[in-house]
Amino acid sequence: MPVKVLHVISSLEIGGAQRLLSDLLPLQKQQGLDVSLLVLRSEATDFSKKIAAAGVPILSLNAQSYRNPFLAIKIRRIIRSYDVIHAHLVHALYLCSFAARGLSLKLVYTEHSTYNNRRVHFILRPIERWIYGRYQKLISISPQTQQGLQRWLQADDDRFLVINNGIDTKLFASIHQEMIPKSLIMVSRFVPSKDQKTVIRAMQLLDKDITLRLVGDGETLSHCKQVAKACKVDDRVFFLGARTDVAELMAGSYIGIQSSRWEGFGLAALEMMAVGLPVIATDVDGLKQVVEGVGVLFPVGDVVALSQTIQAIMGDKTIYDRMSRLSKERAKGYDMSLLVSEYSEVYKHICVC
Repeated sequence: MPVKVLHVISSLEIGGAQRLLSDLLPLQKQQGLDVSLLVLRSEATDFSKKIAAAGVPILSLNAQSYRNPFLAIKIRRIIRSYDVIHAHLVHALYLCSFAARGLSLKLVYTEHSTYNNRRVHFILRPIERWIYGRYQKLISISPQTQQGLQRWLQADDDRFLVINNGIDTKLFASIHQEMIPKSLIMVSRFVPSKDQKTVIRAMQLLDKDITLRLVGDGETLSHCKQVAKACKVDDRVFFLGARTDVAELMAGSYIGIQSSRWEGFGLAALEMMAVGLPVIATDVDGLKQVVEGVGVLFPVGDVVALSQTIQAIMGDKTIYDRMSRLSKERAKGYDMSLLVSEYSEVYKHICVC
């Protein structure tokens, strides 16, 4: 009989972990895996529609708050009928750890970020070591993500494993759009870990015919709009909100930018590379792994370095074409099919141990 796997996540709002699941679960289903998804709160998004359309059951607790500890009781009733529970993000991490106490099922957790605010409070380390200790496998989406987790937990054993994020590279490579000359694009949520403000401020130093499209939504969106107005570039900076045609928007752009203060992997940067964009990204763990040697890295918050890099790439077609070619080649090494196979091996391994 196939292994029964239940993925658990807080919701399917727009985010890197949610995007990964929307690509991963349909492929796991296609490969014959008995896979389902449990969300703490339902969100009607393109991610949920894609997963449901693939025939993957989506269960919901309809939780009002992710911090309700009694959710663990509800989760415990559900997870008893599965072989593997695969948790994503912090609320699922904690709740599944509590819910599975005393049960014989196997737990897997995917760490999606190199950093989180809990690691500032060292008093939490013993608690987190206990929470993570219930998991048979701790999967990180990049080597830098794993290093950060191991330092925090002060542990290094065979539970830790790196499985790089992936995308459907063939799908992105097949998209062809008419390119908007001298257009920049950044696709990211508007949250404190992202740094759209630096990109907006760099627009002051760029030629007046260069435009910037910012795709995404979130808590810092309003402030970023204020920054664009204060910098007097609001006529060249376009806030597109959450979109369903992200791949097409990327393919129709000239240069991709990913400006983050920290990042687990840099999925959006990889997607931009897959459509052939030269990518400029901040020199932070996660992004560095994906972009270094193919794109250009700049220091976090360095408006001058960013603007100079943009001008240099736009002003030299030879450099542009070389970066575009190398981007496509790099992206092929992160195809989603590799990730699906590696996860399947993890499930099989822990179920026979």
